Amino acid sequence: MKYIQIKGGAPLCGEVAVQGSKNAALPVMAACLLVRGVTVLQNCPDISDVCCMCRLLQSLGAKVERCQDALRIDASHLSSCHPPQELVMRMRSSVILAGAMLGRCGEVHLHTPGGCVIGDRPIDWHIRALGQMGAEFEEDGCLVTARARRLRGGRVVLPFPSVGATENVILAAALAEGQTDICGCAMEPEIMALCAFLNGAGARTAVAGRGHIRVTGVGALRESVYRVEADRIVAGTYLIGVLAAGGSAFLKNAPVRQMASVTALAGRMGAKLSAETGGLYVERRGRLCAPGYVETGVYPGFPTDLQSPLLVALCQAEGESRLAERIFNGRLAVAEELNRMGASIRVDGCCAGMTGGSRLYGQDVTARELRGGAALVLAGICAEGITRIRGRQFIDRGYEDIVRDLRRLGADIGDKTGL
Repeated sequence: MKYIQIKGGAPLCGEVAVQGSKNAALPVMAACLLVRGVTVLQNCPDISDVCCMCRLLQSLGAKVERCQDALRIDASHLSSCHPPQELVMRMRSSVILAGAMLGRCGEVHLHTPGGCVIGDRPIDWHIRALGQMGAEFEEDGCLVTARARRLRGGRVVLPFPSVGATENVILAAALAEGQTDICGCAMEPEIMALCAFLNGAGARTAVAGRGHIRVTGVGALRESVYRVEADRIVAGTYLIGVLAAGGSAFLKNAPVRQMASVTALAGRMGAKLSAETGGLYVERRGRLCAPGYVETGVYPGFPTDLQSPLLVALCQAEGESRLAERIFNGRLAVAEELNRMGASIRVDGCCAGMTGGSRLYGQDVTARELRGGAALVLAGICAEGITRIRGRQFIDRGYEDIVRDLRRLGADIGDKTGL
C-alpha cells in the first residue's frame, strides 16, 4: 500500500506552478456533452476526478483523448444515457451530468453520486431546480431517472446557492427553449468559468445581478478550444502551507483575484503577500498571529475547501482561534487526526476552537477525504519527526502530485510503499 512520508520541521521556500482547476474542469467536461462535435480543453489537471469524468463521458459514447495537459472530447455521437454505477458512486460531481444529458438527450439515469464523506450533500435541490424546467423524475432506490420531452426556460429559484445545482441548471438551460433566470444561485469562479466556456461555444449566459444568472437557450453549440483556469484551492493550500510552516514561496499562475478572502486572512495572521506578474508571492518569517474568528461561506467568503488546511495554520498561530464551518456539516472530522499529532482542537458541532502555538509531532495518520488529506500533509510538514499518511487516493482526487509540488518548495516528503 502506498503512503506519503514526511520529515517535518523545515520551512517552505521556492517556486511551484499551480495546476488547472478541478472544480472548473469537471462541469466544463460535462458541458462538452452539449456540443455535437469536438472540444479541446487545455490546462486540464491530471487528477483522479478528471480521469473518472473521462471514463464517465466515454461510457456515454463520447471519445476522450489526453495529450499532455489537454483533453480532446468528441461528443458527436452518444450511445447511452446510463453512466455506470461504479463510476457515479466514486465522484460527487457526476451529478452535473443530469443537466447536460437532459439538455442533449432529454433523458438520464443516475445512481446517487459518491465522493468525499464530508457531511450531508443532498441532490434534492438539483431535482427541484430541474423540475422547474420541465424535467420529470422517478426514484427507484439509489437510481434516479430524469426525462424531459423539452426543457423550458423560466424562473428557477434555488433555496441555497449550491454550486452543483447552479451548474446543473446552467447546463440544462443552454439548449432549452426560451430564457432561464436562475435566482439565488452560486457565483463561484467555477460558475463563471462554466459560463465563459459555454459562451465561447455559442451559448448565451450573463450575470443579471447578485445571485442571478440569465441563460437564453440556443439551437446548438459549436466546437471550441478552452483553457481551464488555475486552481484557487490548490494555490490556497500551498499558501496556507507557507503560513503554517514559515518560509517564502512564489505560487506561479495563482488566480490572485479569486483568492481575496484567503489573502486577507493570511495578511491578518502576519504574512506578507504581493500579487506579481504571473502569480502570487507569500512570505512568513516571524510570528503567526491567531485571527480570532473565521467562518467559511459561499464565494466570496472563505472557501470551505480550505477549512481543513487552515486548521493546521490556526494550530500554529499564537492566541485563541474559533472556526465555524457553514457549508458542510462533517468537515471537521480531520480534527481527530490532527489532535493525535498534538493539536488541541475542540469541536462542537460545526464549530472548532483551539489554542495556538501547538507543537505537532509525527504520527501514522489516515486521510479519509480530499481536503482533510491535504491538511494532514501540511501538518506533517510542520511536525517534529516522521509523519506517514495513508489514504493517498483521496488526495489524488484534487492534487496532481502534492508530493512533487511540496518537494519543489523544499519539503522532505516522498512516496513510500508498505504499512
